[in-house]
Amino acid sequence: MKKVYGYIRLSPKEQNENGYLTKLLEADVAESNIYTDKISNTNSDCPSFRRLLKKLNPEDMLFVVSLDHLGKNCDEVKKHWEAITKDCNCDLAVLDTPVLDTRLGETVKDVVIEAFDAFSRIKRNYAHQRQAEGIAVARVNDATFGRPAKPIPENFPLVADLYSKELISARGAAERLNVDRKTFLKWYRSESNPGQGGLAEQR
Repeated sequence: MKKVYGYIRLSPKEQNENGYLTKLLEADVAESNIYTDKISNTNSDCPSFRRLLKKLNPEDMLFVVSLDHLGKNCDEVKKHWEAITKDCNCDLAVLDTPVLDTRLGETVKDVVIEAFDAFSRIKRNYAHQRQAEGIAVARVNDATFGRPAKPIPENFPLVADLYSKELISARGAAERLNVDRKTFLKWYRSESNPGQGGLAEQR
């Protein structure tokens, strides 16, 4: 027998639970079949929603007051819409957006999923475009990317000279400069004659 359910998702500080409950009751959802999660918008763990999904059988009906009750973001809303309408094969209606009602036709299920896919692609393309524009502007302004280079200490030439004369090891030189061995060797290679690079690598 076809059953009718309702689902409410709201933040712990939200005060409109009774308003949502009233709208679901007006849609002929029995109060015993209404599931509620009170969680923050950053949380994906919805225990009541998980229990609801296990209850749903093919051709059951689920009402939500607003589309954002199905998830914290577009990707999550799409995932849950698909789980309800495709995996569970149930009807789903969004009370504050009457056109989002799968009882209007089978195509509504697919149209909503396709719309979310398109919106996600637009968001990704926009983000990539903004990132590329930001990098281009930064390059024009001679900005550098990544961690700033560590400045070479004033006493580096003296330490490097001791190292080149094999009076100290690379590790000893690094300790005197208060850096790691890898950093010292990088500085040494960049500041010394390229022909000495082999020596720097070996010690």
